[in-house]
Amino acid sequence: MRLSRGIAAIVLPAVAAMTVTCTTQKSNFTITGDIAGLQIGDTVKLCTLDLPSWNESTAFTIVVDDTSGFSCKGYLEHDQYFILRYKTNEGKEIVADRNGKTFIVRPGDDITFTGRRENIYYSRISGGIYDEPQLAGYLKADDSLGLVRGSYMRNLEEARAAGDTAEMYRWADEFNAFYNNNPGVDRVNALKRAYIDSNTHGTLFLLVERLPGIGYEPIDKVRKIYDNYSEEIKESWYGKKTAEFITRMEAIAPGRPAPDFELVTIDGDTITKETYAGKYLLFYHWGLCPGSIYIDSYVCGLYDKYHRKGLEVVGLTESIATIRDLYGQTLDSAHDSELNATLGNMLKHKWIEVELETEYPENKNISDTYMISGWPFFILIGPDGTLLARNFSEAFYESQEILEKELGNPAHPKEPSPTPTALRRMAKT
Repeated sequence: MRLSRGIAAIVLPAVAAMTVTCTTQKSNFTITGDIAGLQIGDTVKLCTLDLPSWNESTAFTIVVDDTSGFSCKGYLEHDQYFILRYKTNEGKEIVADRNGKTFIVRPGDDITFTGRRENIYYSRISGGIYDEPQLAGYLKADDSLGLVRGSYMRNLEEARAAGDTAEMYRWADEFNAFYNNNPGVDRVNALKRAYIDSNTHGTLFLLVERLPGIGYEPIDKVRKIYDNYSEEIKESWYGKKTAEFITRMEAIAPGRPAPDFELVTIDGDTITKETYAGKYLLFYHWGLCPGSIYIDSYVCGLYDKYHRKGLEVVGLTESIATIRDLYGQTLDSAHDSELNATLGNMLKHKWIEVELETEYPENKNISDTYMISGWPFFILIGPDGTLLARNFSEAFYESQEILEKELGNPAHPKEPSPTPTALRRMAKT
């Protein structure tokens, strides 16, 4: 799920440290944790992240047996993106505004984390690329901002544990609105922009940070940035991955023929691209996320307005049973009445639905074919099979404009407004 800052509240793990050395016969990098407050039995996981898919694999699992810190050695064939995750010796995850501490390691690097157990996801990183002053300054400011936002989440959880619903909702609102008119955000953005402007020919950090977002940026802009990279950056591991991903994205850019697909609906019928020849087809990837709560009724409205004029919608969701279960849980809750009504409407979508978590491999393939990686995600295919729009909510507004121009009276689309109560409830779920 891709979430815009300020829209959703997320409870995520945190990390602790330990003194254990993980050695291999051949090692060319070291990761050290100088973390105060560790306790015996705390667990740290160091996982690799495969970009742009975000697939995660555990590289090291370290159980603390010495509270002075941790040190882990390993071998890398190329630069690698990692995430540090943590659980207490009671198996609990520390509440934060992020799900781990991401970092980049190159062969030969000695990386050190410096911080405290309760704030390990905001530890300072040194060594490797992180010794570059401009990057270090930007990351320090960003971590400081996240640390404050994370404290709001901790306050929310404390209120939840105390059964104080009003206070819980207050902190949820504070958390969700954190990035609105926050001068600290402007400072962090300025530091990031200065770092980017000083490195127009690319850096390893920028390569890794930009790689997942290539799927949702104008491909011409992405190509221009990449073409301006230095040859050294282009020839690096992530430089080559970036080039491969750009090529994949160019094949599904708006204006290109939409890839073929074959899907099995929840009714057991098979649909293909040819099923919708001569009509507009909108794929709507939806699920239990604030973005879907935010926009679902407007997708229904678009369908009602243009279905008889040539629009078809196919809903893609991981599991309708999950939606149905939460609907049942909120059925008799006064606090969740708005969310329950929204979920009830989701279960009554008028269009064809396709579940992705099924025994049908063709259903799972649609996410790879069209590079769908979050909710809500939209793909509009024209009557001639041309891909017209593909993105998160931005593509819904683009689709709305296209359909109003081609099937209705041209008008400036009205963006939907979020429903605060439903968003607060989703922040809690």
